[in-house]
Amino acid sequence: MDSNEERIQKHVVVNSPGQRSEVLTERVQSGPSESRISGGTIAIIAFLAIIAIGAVFYIVMNRNANEEANRNANLDVAASQTNSRQPPTTIIQQPAQQAPVIIQQPAQAAPVIIQQPNPRDRGSDDANMQEVATKRLNDEPGMTTVSISINEARAVLTGTVNSVAARTKAERLVLAVRGVKSVDNQIVVSG
Repeated sequence: MDSNEERIQKHVVVNSPGQRSEVLTERVQSGPSESRISGGTIAIIAFLAIIAIGAVFYIVMNRNANEEANRNANLDVAASQTNSRQPPTTIIQQPAQQAPVIIQQPAQAAPVIIQQPNPRDRGSDDANMQEVATKRLNDEPGMTTVSISINEARAVLTGTVNSVAARTKAERLVLAVRGVKSVDNQIVVSG
């Protein structure tokens, strides 16, 4: 039997004078059935509605956060420009759907400052050069026996090494130190 069919039974008793009869009729009726929504269907609809509301809320909050971040970035750029001597940066704001495009003018080259050495500071320069040169020599294997002294930007190397190549390398390392003008290589090759 189909879910849209309904079976109807009728039992009729007829009493007439002198006669009694019973009639049993059965009829099948088909038609539209009632549409009922189950509890599970209601739960699924409610769940999907909650997800849709949450998605809309997330999108709205995310858009507000992005607009706030863009506003703060623009304020930071404006504040940094007022503290510097550079020409102001031009900011072009696009519609809210897109991130702002910042067009910045090219930076100006920084001035080059050349300081003349102070003859009174020559001793501290010599000490700094000697410290750098000693570190470079100590970092190389086989050159820990080499000693160096620097006076008026002139270096004197003493000690012993195993080869002529090591002697030449020590001289090159010291000559590469900024400020050293000359090297007197007195290193002895033992080997």
